[in-house]
Amino acid sequence: MRIFGIDGTAVNETPLENTPDTVRLSDDAQLKAKLADYVRANGAAVDLGVYEIPDEFLAKKVISWSTFGSARQANHPFTSLFEPKAFDGLDYSKFSLVRTPQALVERLDNGACQGCHQAGSTAGFHFIGPDDGTTSPLNRIEVGVSPHLHAEIPRREAWLQAIAADKEPNRFRPLSFAPPAAWQDTGEIAYTPAGTAMPCLVPEDAAHFARTWQCEGGTVCTPIAAAAGVETKLAQCLLPKDSEKIFSGHPCLTGTIASNTAQPFNDRYKITGQFAAFAPAISRTAYTCRPPKIGVPGGFAYRGCDAKDLAFSAFKAGKPMPSEICGLVGGKKFDVCVATNNFDQCLGGAVNRGNRPACSADHFCREDYMCQSLPSDTPGAAKVKGIGFCSPTYFLFQMRIDNHATPWASAARASMGAGFGASEEE
Repeated sequence: MRIFGIDGTAVNETPLENTPDTVRLSDDAQLKAKLADYVRANGAAVDLGVYEIPDEFLAKKVISWSTFGSARQANHPFTSLFEPKAFDGLDYSKFSLVRTPQALVERLDNGACQGCHQAGSTAGFHFIGPDDGTTSPLNRIEVGVSPHLHAEIPRREAWLQAIAADKEPNRFRPLSFAPPAAWQDTGEIAYTPAGTAMPCLVPEDAAHFARTWQCEGGTVCTPIAAAAGVETKLAQCLLPKDSEKIFSGHPCLTGTIASNTAQPFNDRYKITGQFAAFAPAISRTAYTCRPPKIGVPGGFAYRGCDAKDLAFSAFKAGKPMPSEICGLVGGKKFDVCVATNNFDQCLGGAVNRGNRPACSADHFCREDYMCQSLPSDTPGAAKVKGIGFCSPTYFLFQMRIDNHATPWASAARASMGAGFGASEEE
């Protein structure tokens, strides 16, 4: 992550907003103490999310790490620099959001570039944008914005309306993983419940904050990945264990991440339990849990498409959107084919139909997945216009950065890091 500014004919690298240079600060105790002093002196502005850390503390280049980006220690730069006790003594009762030093550090982490982009985003991006006409019809993005940008638009609209009415706007900026909110003239906000598989804070972490939200009816805030060295656990609104409403794409595994501070690409994920999709094999009626080693972080409940799924029979006008849809799936054959660098041939001959979570412009995919379009010539596609299916981000070519077209397996594997996998088999 870098920022460049243009000054006449010169292009200059500029500091990343509110993003500390952790290496330099760790080596300079005096500078680190000065940053702590700044935070203490500007606690109220940090609380509102309207602070601007001086350039002398900032990095000009950082790496935003995924998968499980919200849980990765490397995306929590202030946590690596400061113990919460460094900010004891502030009057947190006067703040709008944070109620404890732990919450203040999380607020700072979420305001850093990598912290914001790996919480509430899509594959680390806030605005992906639509595909142009040259993109293969089998490999197009359906929703080009992140959950964070979706929630940010109402805040900006409320700001503009206040300015137009010559009123003081509400200057509070929610955490980047918060759901959309109603912005009221009184200055208060009312969050909508977080949708299924959307971010939430478990009760012990939510207690550190004054403004939080609930999961939508029938779901429970459930952490599925915990990382060493991370104070605040970002969880997901999931169905209760053994729920009969399970759907393809729902997480099914919990795990821990062993953080490698010096080399985050060597972080390692270990499965600690399974809580859903216990069928022993893939079928068209029961759900099996696809493992992380095939490119599905947190596991992936899955069943094959039956005749009704293929016809989109569950999708009816005026009815709520079903949780799953018969979309496209890759497989080992697809991944092997991609190494030939002939994308059209791979898409045409190595992609199958399979159930995936349904998604749309206001119903987003879980972390590490994004909303992909169904090809327009899919039989029955008119029934599901505006609805896509959630895919692992690596399945969309324009989102891959792992050298997928290189025919040498060792190069592709090294760029991904062996701990999180890079392919899907079904």
